[in-house]
Amino acid sequence: MNVKTRHSGSPISTYALYSEAPSGSDPEFFHIEDIKSRARLFSWTINIHVHPRMFQLIYVRNGSVRVHIDGEEQQLTAPCVITVPQSVVHGFEFERDITVGYVVTVSQLLLMEERFQRSFPFHDEMMRGAQIITLQDQPRDVEFIEQVIGQLDEEYRNNRTGKQQMFEWLLFSLLIKLGRHVSANDEPQVEDRYEERYRHLCQLIEKHYREHRPNSFYAEQLRTTTIGLNRASQALAGKSLSELIHDRLILEAQRMLIYSSVPVSLIAYDLGFSDPAYFSRFFKRRVGAAPSAFRDHRDRS
Repeated sequence: MNVKTRHSGSPISTYALYSEAPSGSDPEFFHIEDIKSRARLFSWTINIHVHPRMFQLIYVRNGSVRVHIDGEEQQLTAPCVITVPQSVVHGFEFERDITVGYVVTVSQLLLMEERFQRSFPFHDEMMRGAQIITLQDQPRDVEFIEQVIGQLDEEYRNNRTGKQQMFEWLLFSLLIKLGRHVSANDEPQVEDRYEERYRHLCQLIEKHYREHRPNSFYAEQLRTTTIGLNRASQALAGKSLSELIHDRLILEAQRMLIYSSVPVSLIAYDLGFSDPAYFSRFFKRRVGAAPSAFRDHRDRS
């Protein structure tokens, strides 16, 4: 089931993870926790909210849940999976003390990368809107999902060599399994003008973000105007074209700081900055900490 998403005019709470204030950048590249550990803190009701830069996958193993997605409601019985791309308004009412399952959260920016879009055959279906996948008559798929989520949880809790790569590969296999259900059950969706423009824009940013091209370059490549690109970006991501480009630079900088020992100056040059000092100021303005401080903090956590 695909749920078409558009923001309503009413105020909606914005979180990185539910009940946690948004940060200047994505709080984690990935995060996983069992439903109970967060839901029981809020009487098993997760009120309407939105994650501007995060993709979530909710797996309900036992129990039931009332799902609220962009003004629509549906009562679901386990086992089932709900996927929620960035900026989709959603909330959940879980069956108290009965519901068991997991919530997997990953940076939407990771899923926008060219290698992911090129390799994932169900990218458009899964990223365009929320999906509800019922699995009552699919015991083999439930077994597969259980095993993969169990491995995702184990990888998240242990700092082994290749942790990020293993997590991404496991997530990729899980999304392919779910994408097959979506592709088999959904009616073809007509992509609107903003969605198509935004998708092509993200692909173009992925190819050129290191080159620090002006906004006019992207408009020319897509045969539109910078105003048109900003409208599409605001409509789909809630941010400007410049912010999208800066987000991609920051994501790559964070990755290199966390997963390599490359000096900050070389990271700056690799990302197309001619002045490492300017890169450090740019990073601190976006993240709230200098690159070296960010690396030290993540090394200790």
